[in-house]
Amino acid sequence: MPTALIFGVLASAVAVYAYSLWRQHASNPRNLPYPPGPGPHFLLGNLHDLPAKGNRWLEYQRLSETYGSDVIHLTVLGTHILSINSQQAANDLLEKRSAIYSDRPRMPMLKELIGWDWNLVVMSYSEGFAAHRRLVQQSFQPNVVAKLHRPVMQREVLTLLHNLLNSPENFMSHLKTMAGAIIMMVTYGYQIDLEDDPFVRLAEDVRDRDERFSAGNLVDVLPILKFVPSWFPGAAFKREALYSRQLAAQMRDAPYLMVKKRLAVGTALPSMIGSLIEEKFSNESTITDDLIKNCGGVVYSAGADTTVAALANFFLAMTLYPSVQDCAQRELDETIGRDRLPDFDDRARLPSLDCLVKEVLRWKPVAALGVPHCTTADDEYRGMFIPKGTIVLANIYAMLHDESVYKDPDAFSPERFKRRSDGSGIAPDPASASFGFGRRICPGRFFATDSLWIAIANILHVFRLSKAMDSRGRVIEPDVTWSSGLVSMPSHFPCGVEPRFIGAEGLLLETAG
Repeated sequence: MPTALIFGVLASAVAVYAYSLWRQHASNPRNLPYPPGPGPHFLLGNLHDLPAKGNRWLEYQRLSETYGSDVIHLTVLGTHILSINSQQAANDLLEKRSAIYSDRPRMPMLKELIGWDWNLVVMSYSEGFAAHRRLVQQSFQPNVVAKLHRPVMQREVLTLLHNLLNSPENFMSHLKTMAGAIIMMVTYGYQIDLEDDPFVRLAEDVRDRDERFSAGNLVDVLPILKFVPSWFPGAAFKREALYSRQLAAQMRDAPYLMVKKRLAVGTALPSMIGSLIEEKFSNESTITDDLIKNCGGVVYSAGADTTVAALANFFLAMTLYPSVQDCAQRELDETIGRDRLPDFDDRARLPSLDCLVKEVLRWKPVAALGVPHCTTADDEYRGMFIPKGTIVLANIYAMLHDESVYKDPDAFSPERFKRRSDGSGIAPDPASASFGFGRRICPGRFFATDSLWIAIANILHVFRLSKAMDSRGRVIEPDVTWSSGLVSMPSHFPCGVEPRFIGAEGLLLETAG
């Protein structure tokens, strides 16, 4: 970093530090302690202690264990950060006190430089959160999902099965195609091109580029850096952000304009955005074009990634725990037989499969560190002071790997969710944490669990998943890492995908016909 930029950072840090000391005294007259955490250094606070790269949820979990507290406090250049590492603390603060714990922090990099201020996931209350959430939520209520979206899911899952049969080595690409196809049809009434669809490619480009910005970065703790000219030495992040901003705008606008054109010529298929555009022209409607574009964009950007990450984790788990796969497939054979594919009507009769889906959500949560919350008022918790404006991180991974709640948490064990005859000993449903908390709980959670269930049920019914073999017939052990963005995506790994019974191929051909 050039000398001039370093000097500017230090000067700003001094000013922020002085202000934070003044505010701390003014808002905390009883001089309550902060929650436990590493001691701050002069000016920089806990900048060196702040997990910024890699699997940050593991670092916050380690801090929680080191300081013997499920809530950990850090401060960086005057910005307070609270890491919540247990469901008890999350329930106390994010649920019971949701009135002051449900806002989003400023996020200068994502929202101001990259232009994601329109995205409901990171939107603050003052940016129209309530209106956006209402429109998205009404499109993903359980009855709407069951009536309108399940048929789309079943159709695209069948296409996935055919793709896995024809080119099993490309399973990750097929998962992305299926998830993108479901989201694009539900949201925009658009049937994707299976080869190289531009909308699916755009969403992936946005995710790949913005991955680096969603983890901790200096602009978020020192927002003044956003004013550094893009030509200034060391300001490459400004140029990167500008290109990402263009991609994000394209993601928001392009599919919306496509639906509008199709509606004008009468070729539009039923969709969430098509319905909202038509509603906009009804009497006394308060819906605007921007509101519709924003709602479509957030479903488009968030829906596919989370499904792909969860299904990739499922493929990995099946290669590592073949006995779990055996159990689920025995249940499928006993309940469904081998002359048809599972559908949603079978769900109540497949309890082992339901447990497996829950364990997929728990074992490797796709939003391992959640999306940051922000306090809107000073608060006191267990005799500790939490200032207004504190960035609050819900460590979902730590919550779902709490040994006091989930025995042997690193193991993939759906048995932990099986209902016993006396109703005792059942582990808590991971959905209580994996989809967020309070007013920020994911509005698409019913849609997500349905699409995950139907895909897993059909994949297990038709295929056997196993560790891949190299050209010499030796087993390839998966070597997987997980990204640290808003969605924790596993890295690519090889996987063996083969039909598991004679007649599986014929069953697919018969079903397609």
